[in-house]
Amino acid sequence: MNRKSAYPTKTSMNLFYKPDRTTKPATVALYVLFALTCLLGLSKLLVYDLWAENREAQQALAAVQDQLDSAKEQLSDYGEVRERYSRYSATEEERALIDRLQVLDLLDQASAGTARLDSVSISGDTAQVQFSGATLAQTAQIVRVLESSPMVSGTVVNTAATTESAGALVQTSILIYLQKEADGG
Repeated sequence: MNRKSAYPTKTSMNLFYKPDRTTKPATVALYVLFALTCLLGLSKLLVYDLWAENREAQQALAAVQDQLDSAKEQLSDYGEVRERYSRYSATEEERALIDRLQVLDLLDQASAGTARLDSVSISGDTAQVQFSGATLAQTAQIVRVLESSPMVSGTVVNTAATTESAGALVQTSILIYLQKEADGG
């Protein structure tokens, strides 16, 4: 029996030697260049980006500081403006008073062309009104209109007199007690 060997066998040896080139200056330069590239990338992220962000924040701060300085400059005369405002604005006492124009409008509506207003004197929460040229019935109607207003808390007719016959025109003096309307008007 002649048997051939089924396994291959190595009959020669390769003695080729490849020298290590990692110690040559070109390889060292490549490693140094790679390290510098990595450091450059990291310095962009860790230094340049932070520096640019800081510079932008400082520019934004300068712009806001300019706005603040401008606002402070505009407010430099605040004391004078406040003094002028307090001089021309209503005091607490004046705000508590009833609007004089509303009282005059009410008197115009109440008289409605039936009487002639001779004088009106408004002081605090009272108004003294004198009118003439109306009959006693018209005077009573004027008083009813005044008392129906939410601005009037009450009226007192001081005089309603005439020297002539019944139905003649009278001269009337009315004291009106005023109050603020419930709706704040």
